[in-house]
Amino acid sequence: MKSIQIVKSNSQEQETLSIEKNMVIVGANGAGKTRFGSRIEQNNNPTKRISAQRYLQLNEVVQRQNFETAISQFNSSYKNQSPIQPQNDYQQVLVSLFAEESRRNERVVEDIRTKGEVKQESVTKSIKEQVIEIWNFVFPYRTLKLEKDRVRALNDTTEFAGSEMSDGEKVGLYLMSQVLLAEKNCILIIDEPELHLHKSLMVRLWNKLEESRSDCTFIYITHDLDFAVSKSASKIIWIQEYKNNNWTWKELDSNEVIPKNLFLEVLGSRKPILFVEGEKGSLDIQIYQTYYDQFTVIPRGSCEKVIESVKGLKNNSDLHDKKVYGLIDRDFRTDTHLDSLKTDGIFSVGLNEIENIFLLPEIIEIVCLHLSKPTAKELIVAKVKSLYTNDKEKIKFSVSKWQIQKTINEKFGAIKDSSDYENFKTTIFTNTDKEFLTQSLPDESADVVEILKFYPNKGLVNQVQSELEFTKNGYKNLVLSFFSSEKKLEVVNILKKYLPEIA
Repeated sequence: MKSIQIVKSNSQEQETLSIEKNMVIVGANGAGKTRFGSRIEQNNNPTKRISAQRYLQLNEVVQRQNFETAISQFNSSYKNQSPIQPQNDYQQVLVSLFAEESRRNERVVEDIRTKGEVKQESVTKSIKEQVIEIWNFVFPYRTLKLEKDRVRALNDTTEFAGSEMSDGEKVGLYLMSQVLLAEKNCILIIDEPELHLHKSLMVRLWNKLEESRSDCTFIYITHDLDFAVSKSASKIIWIQEYKNNNWTWKELDSNEVIPKNLFLEVLGSRKPILFVEGEKGSLDIQIYQTYYDQFTVIPRGSCEKVIESVKGLKNNSDLHDKKVYGLIDRDFRTDTHLDSLKTDGIFSVGLNEIENIFLLPEIIEIVCLHLSKPTAKELIVAKVKSLYTNDKEKIKFSVSKWQIQKTINEKFGAIKDSSDYENFKTTIFTNTDKEFLTQSLPDESADVVEILKFYPNKGLVNQVQSELEFTKNGYKNLVLSFFSSEKKLEVVNILKKYLPEIA
């Protein structure tokens, strides 16, 4: 457990914060995270701050320097300098690395002279040797050679200068050396530890460095939410604002009901939050992100997760300052149910599911005109109606099942004692019999928009796009491309009829 001095929220006074292993500082761009880290450096000792702004120029030849001079210059480099000043100390880091091993070797030679021999187990590993070990763990596909005052790398059978390594490899060598050369029991403040590093390598690197320097305390300043949540046993500080040389910050409770990675994503946004159904990267999500560009759109998978996330964050409003809303598919919900959700800031699409947006008559018409196939519109509409006719009985069963499940969940949740349970048993089947297969659905002659309000079919677009000779996601990708063309305004105006105004 390490105690550090940290400036209080909205104050210039200091307070003591205990850190078990590491700490992560998060916040939106411009919130003052880097300056906050710099203040920690100024108020604690020993500290080593590694700036996000660092030059990666690497000379192949490393100058010789005695250890005392090298390490003195290494420790004083950029200490208490402007937090936005780039670090240009790569060469000094390498000089110190070689100087430390030279001092180790000199001591071994001196021991041989005075004692006559030195046992292998008594020869400590140099920091340079430790760097190479960690390198081999993090970059197993590339051999690092630090010898004869040279920095070289080996790729299969080709050897080349260290200056020709990738930025990720250069920054990896730099960070390993910085951390392993740091003073004993040092507080290491690393700004943007993820910079230039692939996610899979980033976690391996920092976990290994924490293991190698268990005497040190690691403080990370990061924009990368995946990295932030990867640090187990970490204390998380959220910087809300930097104004008049004061920081507004809070320590986040790691036991929050809201998942930590979701909470960090919310905190990192300067826009209101809109939770939606679906998965990251899906084509449907692209509609939301384009149409609701005034929000930070966060997919949560199921409608239950959307509702849970909205209510969870609203119930923890003391931990954030964001407006939070939800958007779900209509599914088979009644207007009464949808109105009750609106009171919690949860809105619904005007169709059964968001994918049906692609098959609105107005959208179909734009696609057909774009392809110079105006008559194909009627073929697609007819195909949708034909598929609906074939699926109607299955849809009726799905509607009934959905309503029954909802009824059972509501009534079962209201049971408080055995008497309630007996009443539940005697009434539930009577009620469900009334619901079962009695739902009213539009017939085949209805307008296609009415059909799309009730038609749940995730693969519907792919089933009808063959009428336009599209394959796979060709139809959807064409519609999405309209958002970055002269047709954008026309498409947005169509969507206004079916996507709710959220405020």
